[in-house]
Amino acid sequence: MSKSAASRGILNNRGLIAAAAVGAALAFAAAPARAQSGAPITVGVITELSGSYSFFGTACRQGIEYAQKKIAAEGGALGRPLNFKIVDDQTNPAQAVAAARSFDVQDNVLALTGPTSSDIALAVYGYAEQNKVPFVVPVAAFAQLTKPGTHYTFRIESDAVGWGYAAAKFIAGQKPGAKVALMYNDIALARAIVAGIKYQAPKENISIVSDILFPQGSNDATVQAAQIVAAQPDYVYLATVGAFDVTATNQLLDLGIKPEQIIHNVGTTTTLLGYGQRSVGLIYGSFFDTNLDNVTPAGRAFADDYLQTVGRIPGYIENFCYNTPYIIKAALEKAGSVDREKFRDAMSALNMVEPTSGVPISFDKNGARKEYMYYMQLTGVAPPKSYTAKKLFYIEWAPETLPVYDLVK
Repeated sequence: MSKSAASRGILNNRGLIAAAAVGAALAFAAAPARAQSGAPITVGVITELSGSYSFFGTACRQGIEYAQKKIAAEGGALGRPLNFKIVDDQTNPAQAVAAARSFDVQDNVLALTGPTSSDIALAVYGYAEQNKVPFVVPVAAFAQLTKPGTHYTFRIESDAVGWGYAAAKFIAGQKPGAKVALMYNDIALARAIVAGIKYQAPKENISIVSDILFPQGSNDATVQAAQIVAAQPDYVYLATVGAFDVTATNQLLDLGIKPEQIIHNVGTTTTLLGYGQRSVGLIYGSFFDTNLDNVTPAGRAFADDYLQTVGRIPGYIENFCYNTPYIIKAALEKAGSVDREKFRDAMSALNMVEPTSGVPISFDKNGARKEYMYYMQLTGVAPPKSYTAKKLFYIEWAPETLPVYDLVK
């Protein structure tokens, strides 16, 4: 069977897979809380609660904490409480490594998880691989996290080079021969995305007419936005971060770039709401969105409860971080033990679906998932709680489609 035929098969069967996930999730929801005994099984969560990635890390913490409460009501894992101990890495790689060491040596955790920054995740990756600590990465997309020879790290999110590949494919389908301007921060994630765009753009007859790299900590793009307007691109692709992402978007709109010309690498609930009403029409990448039709009843329940608890709908970050505890629980129960090596082997052999979406979850020999991405268009904004969007494009690809490990080091 060809790769494309296999991909169609995955898509055709996704409804059946999702139905199975729904049934299991509803069964959990209907069951009364079950007693747990024995010492808690602890997972160390290292995430960004302060610093430049704090809004990502805070969202991830909320998703993990929400899942922890649900899993406790469902009886824990192996009949024991599943505890996620959270620390702030301050968006600082050195602090993240110190936290990993403490979790390993002092707490003897089963596994590590939590980073939303690829730079932070890479630091933890080095410690985890060297010290044989399983590391489940919920929201960090740098391909080197699952480079050949990786044994203890499992990346849940699609790799960032592939995001660029997906962007080029999307743009080519929207406008053959398009001219594209690039705006991105000097971080591992953004550099990898741009590498993917630049690799695929010539194959799609796309021209890069402006290429602007912003140092970390940038907070203004007035001059650069004017340069981009002068280049007269069909699309502006932004791989910018946090509050600066909102600022850069609005500065482009101020200078006459239409929302429909702006493509964001991904859209988080916080940034989509922050862009404002005049941003309606802009385009963003995603891996989970409450506006998609593949959200399961369990996913709808998660979104509704999250809205009531937190005050806004969840995005893809919260979804990945909500599903991460369920992935860890599934591997634990498959392993039947809290032994790290048995858990690692169970993660490698895992074959399940996301409870919230029915999307398949399994890993290749290096810990990478099959890659996929949606492109959505913002259709309405209702701050501070929600937004509406429609799907424009969906793509999935095998990890070996791109020479990702040659494009980023």
